[in-house]
Amino acid sequence: MGLRQSKGPSQMRIHRVIQFSMRTLVAAALVLTSAIAHTQPPPAKGNGENQLRFTLVLSRHGIRPPFLAASALSQHSSNPWPEWEVPLGNLTPHGAMGIRQMGAYMRLDFAHERLLPASGCPKRSDIYLYSDTDERNISSTRNTFAGFEPGCDPLPINSMVPASAARDPLFSPIPSIFAPPAKEAAAADLQAVLGNNPDAFFSSAANPRLYELAHILAPDPAHPAAMPILDDPRPLAAASTLVEDLLLEYVDDKPMSEVGWGRVDEPTLRRLIPLHTKQFSLATRTPLSARTQGSNLMAHILWTLEQAAQSQNRKTVPGAIGPPGTRLVYLSAHDSNLSYIGGLLGLHWNADGRIDDTPPDSQIVFELWQNSKSQKYTVRLRFRAQTIDQLRSGVVLTLKNPPVEVNLTPPGCHANQPCPFSSFDPAAHRLLDPAYVKTELMPTHVTQAQQ
Repeated sequence: MGLRQSKGPSQMRIHRVIQFSMRTLVAAALVLTSAIAHTQPPPAKGNGENQLRFTLVLSRHGIRPPFLAASALSQHSSNPWPEWEVPLGNLTPHGAMGIRQMGAYMRLDFAHERLLPASGCPKRSDIYLYSDTDERNISSTRNTFAGFEPGCDPLPINSMVPASAARDPLFSPIPSIFAPPAKEAAAADLQAVLGNNPDAFFSSAANPRLYELAHILAPDPAHPAAMPILDDPRPLAAASTLVEDLLLEYVDDKPMSEVGWGRVDEPTLRRLIPLHTKQFSLATRTPLSARTQGSNLMAHILWTLEQAAQSQNRKTVPGAIGPPGTRLVYLSAHDSNLSYIGGLLGLHWNADGRIDDTPPDSQIVFELWQNSKSQKYTVRLRFRAQTIDQLRSGVVLTLKNPPVEVNLTPPGCHANQPCPFSSFDPAAHRLLDPAYVKTELMPTHVTQAQQ
C-alpha cells in the first residue's frame, strides 16, 4: 500500500515516520463541539421541491483480522496474540453480518429519500458496484448488497483485472501509476509539520496513553514483552497498529476474556483510539499525502457526479465510474481512502465520540439533489459509521436506530447551508493535483460469485 493501513502485512506501517499537518488536529478538535451523532439530517424533500437523484458511497470494507501474523504482534506483548478464523486481512463472518446490516440500512435510507423503492429488486441499471481487488472488499460488497436487496440475484461487482497492475490505481495510485513525491518535498513537508523537534509529537511524554497501552500489553514487570512498546524508537507508530488490532478483536464480538487478554473493554478502547487516529492522520491527512494519494480517486468521484448531474442527456463523462443513468455508485475501498479524501477536501467528523476515525463499514456519502422548480443541483456530503457497540453487537440498523451520520461541509460552501453543485465542483477540482490524476480507469472484469 505504500503508506496505507489497508494493504498488506508490512512492518512499514509500524515503523515509518510520515508527514502530518498540525492544522488537521486543530480542525478536528473544533468539530468536537459541532458534529451531531445519531441524528438523521432533515430530509431535503421536506418542502417537496428537492429530490435525491444520485448517491455515491465511498465505503471502507468490513471487520477483518490484523495484517501482521500473531507471532509478529506478540513481540510487543507478554501474552501471545490470538489467531483468527480467517486468513490475515480477510472479512470475518461477524464482519460480513455487520456490513449486511449497513446494506439493509442503506436501502431504508434510500427508500426514505425516494431514490429507490423500499422493497423488491432494484433495476440492475440503477446500481453500479466497484470494488478493490482484495478479498475483504469483494466480500464486503457482496454482503452489503445481500442486506440491501435480500432474495435478489447478486449484482455484478466490477473490479480491476488482477493482471492489469500491482494495485488498482483508483485506490492505490502510488506506486501503481504514479511515482512517490520527491524526497525533498516529503522532507520539507515533514519539517514544516514537526519542526526540529519530532519528539514533541511522537514521544511517550507527548502521548501519555502509551503508558496505559504498555501496561495492557505487559502488565507484569517480571514478564516484559520482547519488544516493549515504550522502548520502540517510534512508539506512537507501533501503538497505532496495536490499538486498531485490539479494536478489531472487540468489534468482532470476541469473548471479553480474549479482547486484549481480558484487559480491554469499550471505555479502555475509547481512551486508546486517539493514539491510532493521531498516527493514521499523520499518514493520510497531511496536504502532501492527501493530494498525491487522494487526487485520482477524487477526480473520478467528481466526474461521476458530473455525469449524474446531466443524466437526462445520457452523456458519458470521461473518467466517470459507471454508466449514465445510474442512481447509486458504491465503491468498496479502505480506511486510507476515506482519510485521503477527508484530508484533501478538508472534511472532519466526530462520529461516536471519535474524531476523524474510519472504522470498519464507515462511509463518505456524496448526494446530488435536484430542485423541481429550478432544476439545479445541490450536493450533500455525509460521514456514516456504526458505533463501536453496533459493530460488536451486530444490531439491526433502522431509521429509528441508525448508524452515526454527520453532515460535512463541502469545499466552496458554507456549513448548514445548501451547497450548489456548481460551487462545489470547481472548488473541489482546484484542490486536486493534476500530476496525480489519470482519466482512464484500469481494465475491469465482473465478479458474479454467489452470496
